Amino acid sequence: MNDSTTAAVEQAAGRSAAVLPAPQGGASPAAPGAAPPAPGLVDLADPGWLRHPREMARQLHARGRVHRGSRGLWLLTGHAECRAVMQSAHLSRDPRRASSWAATRPFGAGSALEQAAERFMLFNDPPVHARLRRVVSAAFTPAAVRGLRASIASACDQLLGSLPDDQPFDFMRSFAQTLPVRVICDLLGLDSGDLEQAKAWSDAIACVVEPLASRAERAAAAQAVEALCARLREQVAHRRASPGGTVLDLMIQAQAQAQVQDGRPGLDDDELLANLVLLFIAGHETTTNLLGNGLLALLEHPAQMARLRADLALLPGAVEEMLRWESPVNMVARITLGDWSLGGQELPAGEVLYCMVGAAHQDPSVFDEPERFDIARRHNPQLAFGGGVHYCVGAPLARLEAEVAFAAVLRRWPALRGLDPAPRWRAAINVRGLQSLRVEPLGKGAAGT
Repeated sequence: MNDSTTAAVEQAAGRSAAVLPAPQGGASPAAPGAAPPAPGLVDLADPGWLRHPREMARQLHARGRVHRGSRGLWLLTGHAECRAVMQSAHLSRDPRRASSWAATRPFGAGSALEQAAERFMLFNDPPVHARLRRVVSAAFTPAAVRGLRASIASACDQLLGSLPDDQPFDFMRSFAQTLPVRVICDLLGLDSGDLEQAKAWSDAIACVVEPLASRAERAAAAQAVEALCARLREQVAHRRASPGGTVLDLMIQAQAQAQVQDGRPGLDDDELLANLVLLFIAGHETTTNLLGNGLLALLEHPAQMARLRADLALLPGAVEEMLRWESPVNMVARITLGDWSLGGQELPAGEVLYCMVGAAHQDPSVFDEPERFDIARRHNPQLAFGGGVHYCVGAPLARLEAEVAFAAVLRRWPALRGLDPAPRWRAAINVRGLQSLRVEPLGKGAAGT
């Protein structure tokens, strides 16, 4: 997971909103009873952020590169500003540094969700962050990621082989939501029979990354954390007794090595479990949305899909353009640790800054014709995986899954047609993903399985 997780910081600012109801045709109303924003302030609850975020971004760019949000946040829409903030060592990623954290306790004081979130490497600054990340990174070496290609390809073939060649189906439910859960379960050594339960846990805990989640959703997430930690604790004990070659085994080995190194604090089991939970939900949510958003972009740009189908060597660049065009995550948070200059103002400690990734990807000063979807874009410094020390540790795996998955989909069917008159987006403004994506295959390709 990258550092775009922002639920905690907005909640910590003491300005949480009610969860949005499921959108119809992409619409999403503002929080019930919410006061209208003051003139000139950017309202993150505006349904435009779900319906047409690129147009919202273009409007903001016309007004400037730094904006004040209606919930007291600072919103950065310029690519250079976002990148600089992400990479700065003088800002915090710890939501407890927000000025209102102690008064709000957004995850529920003492809850399993709060205890896990406080141990996430994502929500910690150096040196704690470095200590936690060192163990997780052991599972994502280039060699370890390359070694997953065959198993990911096999999983793609199995899933696609169960889908019809002459009938419509929901790509999200049948493939995009299932493949990443299967991959992460395999990585962590969870039994394949646990896929449905695993997805249910992931869906519940994912509200930790969504700023508009309700108290009830966070309570459900706390229960899911307890259940998932219990299952992972069993898996850790089993792997310690009977080591294998999974990512979980690599993390357990790294934990043991960290505990015996002189002059370096070790990693206790609660920290290990918390970051396994983080890895679990990150490995599902981000990649699921990359697959769904990416296929939607291809369906909406048939000439680009045809170009990619004819030359699969373009896949790496195509995935980068998918990440830019409809990023699976839209916000990266930082918190000021002291006086900070922004937008011509001096900010005190405890202010929350949001890097609006989706808006930065529409910055015309960086991207040539940003409103154009181009799988062969030459200059594409997209920010979907964050930046600085919090750059997404799982980015190579997400890219690999996407490349293997799209290659398999394009080989299987010579043509696909989208059936939804309008995208059905999930009611979330940070995690950008589809509720469903109905497609109809037009025959079976020679390379299909």
